[in-house]
Amino acid sequence: MNPFEIYRLTSPFGMRMHPVDHVKRFHRGVDLVISPSNGALKAFVAGEVLHAKMGVTGSGFGNMGNVVAIKDDKGYLHVYAHLSAIAVKVGQQVVKGQVIGNQGNTGKSTGAHLHYEVRKKFSPSFGWTETVSGVVEPTKYLQDYYSKEEAPIVDKKDANAIIDKYLKPAWGAAKSAADKQEIGRLADTLREASGQAKQNG
Repeated sequence: MNPFEIYRLTSPFGMRMHPVDHVKRFHRGVDLVISPSNGALKAFVAGEVLHAKMGVTGSGFGNMGNVVAIKDDKGYLHVYAHLSAIAVKVGQQVVKGQVIGNQGNTGKSTGAHLHYEVRKKFSPSFGWTETVSGVVEPTKYLQDYYSKEEAPIVDKKDANAIIDKYLKPAWGAAKSAADKQEIGRLADTLREASGQAKQNG
């Protein structure tokens, strides 16, 4: 699963030749491009907006232009930099997929793009560190994060109503042991989704 499938990756996480300073330096995030150049950017995860303005020297966001920083439920800070416009405010709770701003070319940048990084801490200085130890590889972080999102839970009353009204009669009318086994499996799937114990093994 690629969390950046609608983007073009222009600079990966890791060592690179800095496009402005022309020296080898560790790239703490990924650079992503969408079309058009001022296209809307959406939050990769839900969380609380901790920063939503121009980054200034000493803030943890120096040279990053307009920055939106969102703290997720695990305490990691998601940094969206170089935006042309910001659509959220500090203290706001955003949901995954919500527009947080527009792609831009603000700060130290050679063209319109999104610099996205995931920091392990959100304070002090919004988790800024000089070393790579302060960040995680964004693609893997999002893949792991999405894989741990809980599946929707079925209401116990609804699950039992479906079992009683549809699955029990179907089980009684089943003509083979294989059909009964499949109906039992479906009933147990509903039971598990509603926090109940299995009844068929």
